[in-house]
Amino acid sequence: MKKFRYILMAAAAMTMAIACTKDFVERNTNPEEATDEMLGWDNLRVGSAFAQMTRNVIPSYQLIGDEEYGSANFQVVQDLTGNLFANYIGVVNTGFTGNNIYNITSKSWYEAMFNDAYVRATGSWETLNLYREESPEAAALGDVLKVALMHRVTDTYGPIPYLQIGSGLVTLQYDSQEVIYKKFFEELDSAISTLTSFWQAQPGTKLLADYDNVFGGDLAKWIRFANTLRMRLAMRVVYADRNLAMAQAEAALANPAGLMTSAGDLAALHKPTSGAWENPLYVIQYSFNDDRIGATIEAYMNGYKDPRRAKYFTEGADGAYHGVRNGINLTSDYANSSLLSKMNCTNNDDIVWMGPAEAWFLKAEYWLRNGDKAQARQCYEEGVRVSFDVCGVSGADDYLADKASIPAKFVDAVNAGNSYSSALSDVTVAWNDADSDEKNLERIITQKYIAGFPEGQEAWSEFRRTGYPKVIPYSVNQSGGKIDTQRQIRRLNWPSSEYRTNAANVTAAISTLNGESSLGTGDNGGTRLWWDKNTRF
Repeated sequence: MKKFRYILMAAAAMTMAIACTKDFVERNTNPEEATDEMLGWDNLRVGSAFAQMTRNVIPSYQLIGDEEYGSANFQVVQDLTGNLFANYIGVVNTGFTGNNIYNITSKSWYEAMFNDAYVRATGSWETLNLYREESPEAAALGDVLKVALMHRVTDTYGPIPYLQIGSGLVTLQYDSQEVIYKKFFEELDSAISTLTSFWQAQPGTKLLADYDNVFGGDLAKWIRFANTLRMRLAMRVVYADRNLAMAQAEAALANPAGLMTSAGDLAALHKPTSGAWENPLYVIQYSFNDDRIGATIEAYMNGYKDPRRAKYFTEGADGAYHGVRNGINLTSDYANSSLLSKMNCTNNDDIVWMGPAEAWFLKAEYWLRNGDKAQARQCYEEGVRVSFDVCGVSGADDYLADKASIPAKFVDAVNAGNSYSSALSDVTVAWNDADSDEKNLERIITQKYIAGFPEGQEAWSEFRRTGYPKVIPYSVNQSGGKIDTQRQIRRLNWPSSEYRTNAANVTAAISTLNGESSLGTGDNGGTRLWWDKNTRF
């Protein structure tokens, strides 16, 4: 079979064909060769699988008939886990007495990342993998997407079945997170190499453009995204294996395409030109009426008088921004209050995966850990500026010069009894070379947290990794002692369906989880993951 990538250059061949006689093609067609129509079938299969994978990195399934595959799945996979645990959102639906108070034992919310996101994505990747020989560049993109999704899954649960994906086995062994991460780096290295070679050999050539609602087939942007993803994962493992982290970070920085740098590199799933679409955050807040902005993000941005607030949040009835604390005894007053802020979004908005500011903050941390405070400061400040640029707001330089403002204390606008009177932190926006590396790391991660809104999965992972930003603790903790209120939730339980259908491998996985954890307590929310080895807290 002809290699799929050659389809990209079909236009040149068509130009030459115009000079041929009308019946030339008919008289010179080999019935034993694949026709253009057949190649188109492969194109459709590959392209459709690729498009499906992009809709699963952060679940955003399309509406099918009257079934709501977008927002409902996003809510349980993303909103009631990462977004909630990072306190980007606060629950106002009184029926949600689960993750928001650490009572997750009888809920399906903790299963969705595995049962929905993981299972859906593996099938699409397997389709792309079938065409690896014919379409190595498309398969490489599939590998990048697989890592982009699967690191979210392992960062949620710890060990997961990974190495046996695509094996055809019904029940799969769970791999340690250490092994999975090392496989991530291997896969990214190979995928980036394949894509970079093609990009350098054929600059400007677009790949799968008709199916790509992220970068429109722009390979340079895909490579920069993959490099930034590699840098993200490198910093993720820095407390578990510093040498591995630094080597992978340096490999990401060395690639000729570089990391994401500016607003044009924003990685987001865009609304397609045709077909059903909904923005889950809009539906959850404005249609479901289930949550509002979180107390922690409110406290930081209000304390810093952050100009991005108007882009992120709606004003309450009093003209101010008010969030909701998780881990409280909810009443209907919260859902009915006009004082609480919602996310400032529309149903047509994109679903953001990763912003270019993150790349600058990752580089800032890298240079800080390598003893170069000048480079760290430069990257930190550029991260803030790029975030302002993405938001379309001015005043970044004044913001960066603020040496006095600190996070505000949280005052509950609905019930003062749920306020949090302690100061979250004394960290300022302005960089200070005289501060310790730890204080400047807090500064970097805090601004990374603000710039990353509303993608809470990454913010939750960064809190677990670094302890930053310092967040408002739950006041109601119904985990039965399994989750420490100060350390907060470290992972989710494996799905009950896995215990029913893959019990032997889950049992083995518990042993693996405890063995590579610095705080192993079994399959519960208090057990630390392999990379979660920061001794500071």
